Amino acid sequence: MDAENLNAAVKTGSMNDIGTRMQFLTELYDLWTVGLDICERYDKYGPLYVEKKLELEHALKLLGYHMEKDFQEQLYRNTIDALPKHGEDIKRDA
Repeated sequence: MDAENLNAAVKTGSMNDIGTRMQFLTELYDLWTVGLDICERYDKYGPLYVEKKLELEHALKLLGYHMEKDFQEQLYRNTIDALPKHGEDIKRDA
């Protein structure tokens, strides 16, 4: 990453930001995991238990795969290492 694009790496709140995207996907994964747990605990004898459980399990597998395939550890490590040591040193856009 070159210095002129450094500010683009630290803008947060959009899906273009690496950390924000992973945070959103991780929160979604956690939410679906809780949903699966609730389904297994309290809905075992419900009319659509098997279908709901299977659907959540497949969704979790797909989301997990999606998160892993897009995760480029070395690129992210280099981006983070290129950031200034102190947050105050990051230049703000005007």
